[in-house]
Order: sequence, then C-alpha cells, then structure tokens
Amino acid sequence: MRIKTKIVTLTFLAILLSVGLMGVSMYIYVNPILSRQTIRDNQTIVGKITQQVSYTLEDTVTYAKGIIVNDQLQALLKKTMVTDGYDYFSTVWKINTLLKEYNFLRDNIIVDMSIVDTHGKALELSGIYYSDLSGGWYDDFRNSHTYNGVSRPHIVVAPSNTSRLNVVTYVTNIYDKQNPSRSVYLGKLLINLNYAALVKPMLVEPSLGIKIIAFDKSEHTIYSPDPSSAAIPDELLKGPSQTQNVLFRAGQYYIFDSIPSSNWTITGTISKSKINANMKYFNYAIVYIFLICLLFMWIIIYPVAANVAKPLLKLVRGMRQVAKGEFHTNIVVTSGDEIEEAARVFNRMVKDIKKLLDESVLMEKKERELELKMFMLQINPHFISNTLNAIIYLARKANAPDIVTLTKAFISFLQTTIRNHPKMLSSIGDEMNYIDDYNMILKYRYNDAVEVIWQVDESCKAYKIPKMILYPLVENSIFHGILPALRKGWIRIHVSSDSNALKVSVEDNGVGISPGILDKLRGQMASPALEEDLDHIGLLNVNNRLKLLFGHTSILNIESTENEGTLIWFSLPLIFLTHDPKNV
Repeated sequence: MRIKTKIVTLTFLAILLSVGLMGVSMYIYVNPILSRQTIRDNQTIVGKITQQVSYTLEDTVTYAKGIIVNDQLQALLKKTMVTDGYDYFSTVWKINTLLKEYNFLRDNIIVDMSIVDTHGKALELSGIYYSDLSGGWYDDFRNSHTYNGVSRPHIVVAPSNTSRLNVVTYVTNIYDKQNPSRSVYLGKLLINLNYAALVKPMLVEPSLGIKIIAFDKSEHTIYSPDPSSAAIPDELLKGPSQTQNVLFRAGQYYIFDSIPSSNWTITGTISKSKINANMKYFNYAIVYIFLICLLFMWIIIYPVAANVAKPLLKLVRGMRQVAKGEFHTNIVVTSGDEIEEAARVFNRMVKDIKKLLDESVLMEKKERELELKMFMLQINPHFISNTLNAIIYLARKANAPDIVTLTKAFISFLQTTIRNHPKMLSSIGDEMNYIDDYNMILKYRYNDAVEVIWQVDESCKAYKIPKMILYPLVENSIFHGILPALRKGWIRIHVSSDSNALKVSVEDNGVGISPGILDKLRGQMASPALEEDLDHIGLLNVNNRLKLLFGHTSILNIESTENEGTLIWFSLPLIFLTHDPKNV
C-alpha cells in the first residue's frame, strides 16, 4: 500500500471514529434532554387546555352563584312551596322567565337553565331543552342537598322539534340566603353547557401526537378522541395529582392536570415512539453534520496527505537510484518541514558515501603503488652499485677476509629486502640484525663514518613492528644528515613502551632540516591522504605504510635543528610475537 493511501486511510478512519463517537455521545446526551423538553412542551399543552376548560367551568360556577342569590328567584321558589293551582303555575312561569333573562346575557356555551324543586320536580313549562332527570347522569345529585358539581355528558331533547344535543350540566343547590345555617333547602339550579363548545380546547392537531382525555372523580370518561385511548392506568385514576403529574406505562407517557371546581382530570397521552419520531429531524441533522464533517475533512486531508507523500516518494526514488550506484543523485524537496531536512541529510550522506568510495579507491590504488615501490626498493640499483664499488675497492686492496665479511652482510641484507611486503611484521631483533648488516656494508664504503647506537628496552623485544620500517629512516639519516656534514656521525635508535603503545625513534647528529622544508614535511605527514614527493620518497613511504597499517595516530613526527641533527619518531600498538601478521 502506498504511503499516501495509508495516510489518507488511517486519517479518514481516525476522523470517522472521532466524529462517530462524537455523534453517538451527542445523541446519548441530547436525546434525554429533547425527550424531557418534548414532555414539557406537552405538559404546557395540557396545562393550557386545562386552563381554558377550567376558566369556562369556573365562570359558570360564578355565574350560577349570582343567580341563586337573586332575591326575586329566592322569593318565587319559596312561593312554589306554599301555593298550588294557578298561583303555582304562574310562579313557575315567572321563574322560567327570569332564567331566560339570565340566559340571554350569556354566550352560546350555556344552552339553557332550569330549576328542580325540593321534591325533585323540574320547574319547566316550555324550556328550550328538556333534561331527563331519571338518567344516570343525575344520580349523584338526586338525593343530596349538599353535592354540587358537573355531570358527565348526557343528551337533552328540545320539546319543540325533538332535536338532541349533547351537554354537561352544572348542578348547584339553592339555599335560603336569609338563613346563614343553610338549613332551608329551596331546590337545585341546573345549567346545561354545550358539550362540543366545552371540549373544543381538547381537540388538538393529530400531528402533535398527543391525545387529550378527561374524566371525573368517579372515573367516568368526560372526553376521549376515540374509545381505545380512554384506558388510563390505575395509578392515575387513584389520584396521581398527589404524587406526580407524569407517568410512563407500557410505552405511553401520561401527562395530567386537574380542575378542582369540577373534580375533572385532564390527561394527555403520547407514546414513546411518537417522541422518538418527533426527534427524527434531530437524528437527521446529526447524520447530515456527520457526513458534512467527513466531506470537509476529506477535502482538507487529501491535499495534505498528497503534500506529505510527494516528497517522501521523491526520497524513496532517490534511495533506489543510490542503491543502483547512481551517487550523483540529488533530491530537491521544498516542503519546509522534517521531510525537507531528511532530504538534505540524505544528499549529504550520498556525497559522503561517494567521497568515501573515491577515497577508498584512491587509497587502494596508492597501496598498490606502494607495494610496487617497495618491490622496486628491493633491487635499488644505486645501493647495488655502491655495494659493488665497495667490493671492487676491497679487491684492489687484496684483503680477502674483508671481502668475505662484506659479501656475507650484503647477502643477508639482500635476502631481507627481497622477502619484504608492506604489511609484513618482524621482531625488533630481526630489525636490529638487518640494520647492523646494512651498517657493516656502509663501514667499508665510508670508513666508519657512521656509528649506529641501539637503545632498546629488553621488554620491547617481545613486540613486532612492520618489516624494514627502520631502514628508510636510517638511510635518510645517513645520506641526508651525516654524510653531508663531512664528519663522523652517529645514529641513535631508541625503542620503548608503555601500557598502550610502542614508541620508536631514530635520531642523528647530521646537518638537520631547514624550517621551510621541515614545515612542508610535517604537513605531508599529517595529511589524511597518501602523499607523494620524489625529494622525500623514503620518509613518505614509511609514513604511508604506518597510516595504512595503524591509522593516523601512528604517523611520523619530525623534530630538527639545522647543523645539530634530526629526531624522527612514531608510536605503534603493542603487537606480540605470537600475533599473526596477516591479521594486522
């Protein structure tokens, strides 16, 4: 999978998970709040309906109180109790006329009014509607002189056209107001209220999802939109107003309120599924927000992922080119972040690798050239010529023992040089032997002009040094130091050691080295590269061998004073005689 696809996929999944968790958390948190708010809204609806119905009933109660204390009505009712015949009917007619006058002053919610005397007989002659007092709706009022209230719905019939009208009747007792103890009962006032007008506020829009039910204290249904919705939990019928005004039973919320003046309870029912259905718009909003967030995140993240992946792909292509050996590769990234820094580091790394490879190739080339030079030194024509001249000179003197001694020394030295290799090691004792052979040859040539002095610690003879590493230094001291001085000189070779290194020095009392040439030599010795100089080929060959074998810490160190002498020294790691030279 490509890096861009990984970044986009992982980021998209992370955002999807985050937004999803946020949406679920929001739903879990907001859903109960909205549910409670929906219930409160429905409580408000039920409260307003109760308020409107209560206002109508309380207004009727107040109106009835004004009628029953009317002096004229009180006097007429008392008269019906003591008269009969024409006077009785005349009094009843006056009562009906008075009630009609009161009825004309009211709105259409009051259908008509009538009086029932102390014997339970309706005082009506030609009322607008006739109430059947034998019906069940009147049972609670028939035998009680103290009970006032509103009846359950019932039918009244108009005598003139037999039309029927559904009403509820407010019934209140009439007492002699001149008797404060209410011991004189005069009858009952019945006010028929238009049922349709009274329950009109209970008619709510079906879209609201709430159904209004009204029932009285005897559990008779006053109003219900349909018979199936009239079932009310027993907790509600037993007086829910004393505990709480919301009940949840069998997936239904019951919200109720009461009308004290009529002992009615107004109940609103709404199903849990309806509340959830009302919240679907909120759920849709969450889904839309979720999708919009994902869309915006995709629009933002995809270019970002592309900008991140593009320089990474450049870096990968560059690495593949370098892996194929294309070390000229250079990656240009301008992202201004860590990837740009990684590209710069990569470019520097490629340059360093190329430089190291070039140096390695050059060093290997120099090593091969050094091996060739060492081979050429094994048969140095100049030295052979000097040796032969010495032999001729001895022959002219005709002293045979000297010729034998010289020849043996020459053969020994020649064998040592022929078996030499730049990486071969030998003991310090072997180095002393071939230097002594070389010095013996020079004694015959230059009449003991040079004395070799050895100062070797006994413990140092247990170590090895590169083979013939001392010969070029001794030869340099003789031909460039002592012989130009035109006096007898000495060469002191000192070998010592500490716990970490072996120190070797070659010192002479020759003509020394001028400051200019000395600075040049020191610079060549300290250079990390393998230097070449035909004027100082011996010193540079030794220095190059030491750097190849032991590193930069073993280079030659030169100290010299003109006309006084020169000291050359170097240090080596401790290599015991049992060490395998091939492993160096």
